[in-house]
Amino acid sequence: MTNIKTKAIFYAYSNNALDHLAPYAVMCNQKKINSIVIYGEDFIRHKVKPKSNIVKIFKDLNIGTYDITDFKKNGFIQKIYSFLWSFSNMIEEYQYIPNYFKNKIKGLCNRIYEHLDTESLGKNIAIKLLKNTERTFVFIDIWNTKKKIQNSFLSHIKDKGAIISTNHTPYHFHQTKVAHTFSSLEDIALVGNHWEEAFKSSIKQKEIIGSLRFSKKWLKILDQYSVKQNNARDNKTKVVIITHTEKHTSDWKRMFELLKKLAKRDDINLCILPHVRGMTNLEPPKELKNVWDSKTTLDVAVKDSDIVIFWESSGIFEAVLRNKKIFFLSFLSVNNDKYIWKKKAPSNIIINSETELLDALDNYNKNEFINNDCFEEIIWPKGDPWLNASNFLDKTIKS
Repeated sequence: MTNIKTKAIFYAYSNNALDHLAPYAVMCNQKKINSIVIYGEDFIRHKVKPKSNIVKIFKDLNIGTYDITDFKKNGFIQKIYSFLWSFSNMIEEYQYIPNYFKNKIKGLCNRIYEHLDTESLGKNIAIKLLKNTERTFVFIDIWNTKKKIQNSFLSHIKDKGAIISTNHTPYHFHQTKVAHTFSSLEDIALVGNHWEEAFKSSIKQKEIIGSLRFSKKWLKILDQYSVKQNNARDNKTKVVIITHTEKHTSDWKRMFELLKKLAKRDDINLCILPHVRGMTNLEPPKELKNVWDSKTTLDVAVKDSDIVIFWESSGIFEAVLRNKKIFFLSFLSVNNDKYIWKKKAPSNIIINSETELLDALDNYNKNEFINNDCFEEIIWPKGDPWLNASNFLDKTIKS
């Protein structure tokens, strides 16, 4: 095997991590930097699957992708797990196989996963990818020490290559640092704004990039791979609701009651997006089955909307990128008082009760001016993130 002068590795342990890392992988590929994407913990435990549009982008650009089961298997348990995992993936595509059986296999995979030697697995991945490479740069969304495979992988990489973090979400609310959960051992932090820069004060090298995931250039790339919606043309207002899990919703019952009220309205086309973590397998109330959409991706749903409603999800920046009308339900938000953007938010964005929301929907005008400036300073603090990231790569990796 010939030596590779420079290699960029992207370790994504979830789809949200993949959303933030994918544009960096594509940019590195465009700059002729050998790039490899690893699908980490969440993918092999069947919580999520890589988003189909990003998978297609990687395939078309010949960007290498691996899930953890692709790497060297040490020991009987790891080989059994790999076989069951592959079998589970295979039967997933067959509709005639009962979901009960599929779920049993998934459950068995999860139980065996708990007995894997995850530390040696992470180390072996690092050893393989470092081989025959002169310079290595590892991109992560965040170093989560509770993710054992990722932690072992990065610990072995440390001091042998540069570890670069891009964050898991745009830094848009004031956070409390949690000891021993998130590491500050990365070499470089690509931060979204000056609030995140201050939060990551323990990391010596930081660069304010903005959020590359929410750049116009990346949007154009994604749109080339988006599945077109076949919605009926009518005069109804298209409303997308970006939900979040019970942990991140202040009143779970109140939330569902509100969704049921909205589903009864005949003047809107409602689309409810269940959160990918913990809600995609949730059985919705019968009143919501026709509007509960676990298949449409966030970017496609938001693109086709007039109004986007949220109370916690950072996915709202998809709506900012596409200049959509935004309603923030403060009465369902756990972090209501912590949001940085809230101080400058126009009053017609903040919704404090169900009554206010219903009134806002009644009075919505498709031709009104949309002011999302308060959100834009979170993700675009220094101009075009794509240009900022490109300059960083040229300075740091291409040099």
